[in-house]
Amino acid sequence: MPRKDILEEYLARTPTSKKLYEEAKDLIPGGVGSGFRFFEPYPFFIKKAKGSKMWDVDGNEYIDYLMGYGPLVGGHANPIILEAIREQMEDGIMYTMPHEKNIEFLRELKRRYPMMGMFRLTNSGTESTMHAIRLARGYTGKDKIIKIEGAYHGAHDYVLVSVTPPLGKVGPVTAPTSVPQGEGIPRDVVKNTIIVPYNNTEVLERVLKKYEGEIAAMIVEPVVLNDAGVVLPKEGYLRDVRKLTEEYNVLLIFDEVKTGVRLAPGGAAEYFKIEPDIVTLAKAIGGGVPLGAFGAKKEIMESIFPLGHVTHAGTYNTNPLAVAAGIATLKKILTDQAYAYMKARHEELVKGLRDQLEDSGVEGFISEICPMGYIYFAAKDRKVDEVYDYRSALLYCDLQKTIDFWFSMINRGVIMWAPCQLEQWNVTVAHTKEDIEKTVELAGEALNKIKE
Repeated sequence: MPRKDILEEYLARTPTSKKLYEEAKDLIPGGVGSGFRFFEPYPFFIKKAKGSKMWDVDGNEYIDYLMGYGPLVGGHANPIILEAIREQMEDGIMYTMPHEKNIEFLRELKRRYPMMGMFRLTNSGTESTMHAIRLARGYTGKDKIIKIEGAYHGAHDYVLVSVTPPLGKVGPVTAPTSVPQGEGIPRDVVKNTIIVPYNNTEVLERVLKKYEGEIAAMIVEPVVLNDAGVVLPKEGYLRDVRKLTEEYNVLLIFDEVKTGVRLAPGGAAEYFKIEPDIVTLAKAIGGGVPLGAFGAKKEIMESIFPLGHVTHAGTYNTNPLAVAAGIATLKKILTDQAYAYMKARHEELVKGLRDQLEDSGVEGFISEICPMGYIYFAAKDRKVDEVYDYRSALLYCDLQKTIDFWFSMINRGVIMWAPCQLEQWNVTVAHTKEDIEKTVELAGEALNKIKE
């Protein structure tokens, strides 16, 4: 909960949201459709959104940097996407049969990820990583996977291990414990998910040796973004991961659900110049509609039925409305000019926030990679200027300052990032220079507020 005076301001701004939340609690567990949307005392309810702005049911306007956790690269209700969906609706909203637009969309994905021989579409990031892991296991005939501690790869059993483990349960950094993310995760799944810290190739190599011949794949966010803020790879780390996985005959899965087509036209694979064996995509490729994908080298993808014996299916796969939105996003919104524009706005935001941090005297630092960033507020007596894995993120971050800052920005009309600790902002083509300037100014006020 935020500090009392900050909380009172929030309560005064959002009485209708409070009323709706009380009604929702009778119908939905916790009053929210996804656990990540809950925060105390209650979440505010959105009425409409357009461009870089959202408005809640109490009439409060917000500059939005949450942007759906990253999908809305063109902003809310982008007219290009709306028109593509309207045109497709005239020809039908669901086929469950092949259609030409799917080919057009996947040709564009393959242009951006030329190392991928083939793709299949899904409806979400969770589905993409789930099917990618099944594909890796089916292709290799092995059961175990390696996962990074503190990384989130969706809400399926395979990867709901050591997502946000309490520091008291993580075990030694040299041999992290596999901790199930809550109840309902089968023990055998946990045993088959081997945990390693990010940015640590020594532990990775030790695990690869210990389980040699048993590991199907290693799944990694090239930049750890979920539940850790923005944790960047150290120089050479991803290159060494690629080398080690090849040496031990383990498939490398890049989870690019958040980085895909955002760090560069070809995502993190292009940005860091690393060729994974499998890539998973979602969020930004659909511009805000439910659309995901996974791709792999041709010989791997040919393991999927009807060419092979790995199952991938879904009634809504290649839904024409979603595919139409995806084509519009990749071909009309995420142009070279758009990437340059987002880079300029992102740099202005980073510089402004860094200046405000310095002026306020609040201890912290910004970790960023365009178009995402996060402010780590320093825990007491800490002056670390780098976060390199999940544990360092938790040890560095002052949770109370984070909560106070987030609510202080909400009270000033800015959604800086998702309503939970250790997420990140998302700059899009919809954010204007005026949005950035106003955000920086209000951040200065919020920082001074939390220092009181």
